[in-house]
Amino acid sequence: VTKKSEANPISTEKTSSWRRKHEDFIQSIRAAKDVNHLLKSGGPLPPPPPSKPNPDYVQCPYCQRRFESFTAERHIPFCKEKASRLIHKPSSGNKALESLNKRVHYK
Repeated sequence: VTKKSEANPISTEKTSSWRRKHEDFIQSIRAAKDVNHLLKSGGPLPPPPPSKPNPDYVQCPYCQRRFESFTAERHIPFCKEKASRLIHKPSSGNKALESLNKRVHYK
């Protein structure tokens, strides 16, 4: 007879965020009902509710985009390399401004 390992009864997987998702879903349903009521009554529509970023996503430190963890593992080294290749030259504002003035004030 073999026993199951009792090393750690708590799972190491991500905990379910069903409660947060459920609350967001309820809020969106309520907002949709309010909009329908205002459309029927002819009142002004409220602004759309702001979207919330998924807290399960990982943010890239280079481009500030958010990715699922497996995708972030691939993206972040790529974005790091890409950011290191880009040469950030200080803009030569005077030269660009002079050429703009020549084009705008053409006689």
